[in-house]
Amino acid sequence: MEAVVSTQSTGEGFMGIQLFRAMLYILLGFSIVICAAGSGVHGANITPFGIEQFLDLTKGDSEEVNSREKSFMLSKAFHLLYFVRNLGCFMTFLFIAALQEKQFVVGFCTPFICATLSAVALLLGSRYFIINVPQVNKTTLFFSVIKEGYKLSKVQSDDSNFDYLDLAKREYGGNFHREDVEAVKALLRLIPILSFYVIYFVLYSQMHTTFYIQGLFMKTPRYFPYAGAEAVNNLTIMLLIPLVIFVVYPACRPLSPILKTQIGFAVMALAIVTAGIVEYFRIFFSDATLNNAVMKELHLFSRGGIHLVQSLEYYIRFPQYILVAVSEVFVVIVGLKVTYFEAPKYFKSVAMSFFYAFNALGTFVAAIIYLLTQVITYYIGNGHGWICQDLNVGKMHYYFYMIAGTMIVNMVLLCFKSSRFEDNLRKDHNLTR
Repeated sequence: MEAVVSTQSTGEGFMGIQLFRAMLYILLGFSIVICAAGSGVHGANITPFGIEQFLDLTKGDSEEVNSREKSFMLSKAFHLLYFVRNLGCFMTFLFIAALQEKQFVVGFCTPFICATLSAVALLLGSRYFIINVPQVNKTTLFFSVIKEGYKLSKVQSDDSNFDYLDLAKREYGGNFHREDVEAVKALLRLIPILSFYVIYFVLYSQMHTTFYIQGLFMKTPRYFPYAGAEAVNNLTIMLLIPLVIFVVYPACRPLSPILKTQIGFAVMALAIVTAGIVEYFRIFFSDATLNNAVMKELHLFSRGGIHLVQSLEYYIRFPQYILVAVSEVFVVIVGLKVTYFEAPKYFKSVAMSFFYAFNALGTFVAAIIYLLTQVITYYIGNGHGWICQDLNVGKMHYYFYMIAGTMIVNMVLLCFKSSRFEDNLRKDHNLTR
């Protein structure tokens, strides 16, 4: 009888633990969704908001400063915004990440306090900022124009060659002004260009995932946080931005935004190949450094276990982070500039949401590629896949080479489409600086 009671209590305790874990996962998922939503809203609005403040400073110089010089000044503003963003990330990855490893509650309360202070500062300064609020919700307008144009194209049997969105104009029987329809068409022209950024963000997301996991299997000082390697990326960007603005661009001939993007794509592919080479040598030297290695318990892929942390130094990974930073200067900043300048006046935030939507899509695609690679190589390799719980018996460098190959294919496709994209870019903005 006592044994039965003991078994029941054990079962109830096990069910309670499982329920508690389920609640933790739900709470964690909810917090991630909230963070993602806040990050998306912030990303889509902070760039147009910051540029509008800078535009107000240049209004008085409209007659004295030509459009080319003003575009160059706005280019500096984009670089400045990205500089400040990376300054904040640098502080986060170097100091807050270290605090989170030592004091969990204090470490995660610190970003909350920073976000709260930032919101308070914006509210207190709202009366001094330049805020352009459209009379109509432009996101709703965007989808309404597409919906009406598509609906009318199915009803009317007109064989004319004009765009189906033109049917949404009032002169063709629609309900929208010509300017609104043309604005929607301008936004849609951005989608083919931004689609090439998906593969870039697939590779870019490796810095936050596989690069981090790779670092867990390398010798890292106690005072240096595992996520601290990303601070090298931020520091490189902060050093590169002044160099690019004041030295590289003025000294070089003007480069088209598509050419800058292709250069950034090539550098990103090189960064991933570099990560693959580092991973190959990390595995290669695993047996040779066995006596000097450190044993540490890691928790990867939701399972705990003892893994061998190699004595290969953590700073060997720094070149791959530096190369990612170089690619960001040529791709991300240029992408933000093109998206902003190509978007109509009151559609800037909608256009920026497109940019960050393709960023999110790239991260989602990266997760699918990672999972498929893990599963397929596991079955092909009879239980030994490219990406294992213990990377010392895996071959993650093959994974790096594979996704670097996708970027090369992406670059080739962009070369075939580059002339068409250059023709689609508006000629009234100087995007070569």
